[in-house]
Amino acid sequence: MSYHDLSESTLNAEQRAEERSRIVGMLLEVEHRMTNTEQSFVSDQRRATWPPSTKQLFWLRDLKDKYL
Repeated sequence: MSYHDLSESTLNAEQRAEERSRIVGMLLEVEHRMTNTEQSFVSDQRRATWPPSTKQLFWLRDLKDKYL
């Protein structure tokens, strides 16, 4: 799995939330292949009403790279 440097993000909170929604939508197709921890994280992000942190967004990106 790739590692994203946390200093790479220039997105504001709204942009991070939009990207989270896109990635979570993509990951729903492969959620059954994820570990329990990954599934729980994606599920939490799906229900979230707050913008994701940079670290959370990068974990979603890493999951996308790993499974898609």
